[in-house]
Amino acid sequence: MVNEIFVLAKIKFDLRDPDEAYFAKHEIESILDTEVEPIKTIPSIFRNEPFSELDDEVIHLITRLLYLGEVQGYLAKLNSCNLIKIAKRATFFREIYVIIETNEKDSSSLLNSLGIEEMPINNSIISPYIQMFLKDIGIKKLITFRIIPVQTLFEYAPEVKKLPATVFKPKNNNSWLEYFMEKEKGIEIGLNEMLSHLQTGHYRSPHFGLGKTHIGDFIDWAYTDLRKPFLHYLHKYKGKGDPRISRALINLLKVDEGATILDPFAGSGAFIADAPTMGINAIGVEILKIGQLISEVKCELDYDIKRLRDEVVEIFNLPKADDKNYPTSSQEIANLAEKIKKYTNDTKLYENIYPHIPAIVLLKNKIEQIEDKKIKNFLLVLLSQKIVEYSEKKRHFDFLTSFKTYVEDRYLTLYATYRLAEKLNVDISEGSVQIIRADSTNMSFLEDSSIDGILTSPPYFDALDYIGNNKVSIIVLGFDDDLKYGSTKDFYNPNFRNDNGSLSFMKTSYEDMQLPQSGTELIKMLKESKRSIKASIVENYLKMMKLSFRECYRVLKKDRLYLMVVSKYHTWIINGEEQRIDTSPIIADLGKSEGFKLLKIIPHGLSKADKGKIHVEDILVFKK
Repeated sequence: MVNEIFVLAKIKFDLRDPDEAYFAKHEIESILDTEVEPIKTIPSIFRNEPFSELDDEVIHLITRLLYLGEVQGYLAKLNSCNLIKIAKRATFFREIYVIIETNEKDSSSLLNSLGIEEMPINNSIISPYIQMFLKDIGIKKLITFRIIPVQTLFEYAPEVKKLPATVFKPKNNNSWLEYFMEKEKGIEIGLNEMLSHLQTGHYRSPHFGLGKTHIGDFIDWAYTDLRKPFLHYLHKYKGKGDPRISRALINLLKVDEGATILDPFAGSGAFIADAPTMGINAIGVEILKIGQLISEVKCELDYDIKRLRDEVVEIFNLPKADDKNYPTSSQEIANLAEKIKKYTNDTKLYENIYPHIPAIVLLKNKIEQIEDKKIKNFLLVLLSQKIVEYSEKKRHFDFLTSFKTYVEDRYLTLYATYRLAEKLNVDISEGSVQIIRADSTNMSFLEDSSIDGILTSPPYFDALDYIGNNKVSIIVLGFDDDLKYGSTKDFYNPNFRNDNGSLSFMKTSYEDMQLPQSGTELIKMLKESKRSIKASIVENYLKMMKLSFRECYRVLKKDRLYLMVVSKYHTWIINGEEQRIDTSPIIADLGKSEGFKLLKIIPHGLSKADKGKIHVEDILVFKK
């Protein structure tokens, strides 16, 4: 017989924003399907049972590396739970402890009830991410399960690249293939050290300062500004979502494995990139070709890793730009230079990138010859990222060398991810992802009531231009259709989209569309302050969003959720003075006008890498 199950979720100590600690509450409540109690000081819980009965080792583990904020964790009481689901879903937690008091003698039946199908490897290790601790209390047993969320482990995986076995150039290698094989051995050593340390290294003292050689010094004590799991942060893109927030939002949708979710404004794919690692299928809708390409690569984790290494080796074997055998056509270089000059209006973008065009042509031609489409697109996205870096700022460092360094880093990250997935016995490509180049105002390719959940972060009125910083890479990659949009504001103009866009646009007349009162009042305010152009942009934006809401309502299943991350407010010049306008309620009214119920609004600090004019966001939770 099992009494109450206690679940203590310990927040990660390296959160980047205090708001994440509170957002973690919403996530863990969605995973456990119950309300939780915030624990401000975790050591205080050891005054009460069952925590007061725990062994010193377990207490040491629980109190180690606590978050130094107002809330350190969350506590829940359950009648049942699934340890594997908790491990595979949780995002914001370093560890989750499940504590059970039972008088059952047969541990196997208890484990089965918790989702564990096989008996522990030894007395305490159930899997690389779940440990079990037993304590006899009279005729009863106190069982503690320590869960290290899979997401946390994948965040740690890239840290093994900082260890000496991977950082230093291998000796006595006669080819680039041998070089990478030695690096892979270093990754293997680092991953084994990482898993061993997490299971048994909790009494190890830290090494501060320079000369770190142990994985514990990187994942325990070296606070990092940004952890980069999977293929997140592969490419700079305006307004892309934070990986932790994005994964947590999927949990807030409360969908099961095998479900299908939708992002109608996919951008670079950040919001749905983790879906396949959670066994969830995803569809992304994106109007820009550059966004579609980045999304496809970011969401794709099913690569032939050996073949990818072979292609990386081929790139490393390319000659330098000053080599007499440099295999590029002077005419091809001149043509690309002229095209960049034309479409960037001879700006700094052109001036910055001009010296590097020969190397860019060489790399693009080499990559285009790759037969494997997934690998080709992966390397094209890496090339695009380097083009963005070199066009935004004047750089004198050799482009080809910089590209090779970036390719090596991302390849080793992907290799470490694959090897860790094998060790955890986790399928990171269990779900499928499809990125469709289309307009979210007309998703006729989706059937009615076919989607289990929707999450997105749409354009924020006029806050960001998603094209500007990618313009040179758009030109190089040949995505000329993207250049038809002079700026993101052109997305909202119905005449522009009908005349210039190659996508099917919902032809409902904007003139006849009725907006909610909050939207019409904002437009009126802008017009009265003699900001007619801004008023027109806002009006077109709101009508475009209303049409998108209509389509999302159509494709979403009944009683399912739509999560939308929007700017809490916008700042505009009204009557000569800067005014802050609460725009979140205006977007909420649009959703309600198309039939959605607004369940709640979750305030949150910015979850984007690029702020633009936005500093605070709201998460609108709609229900059909």
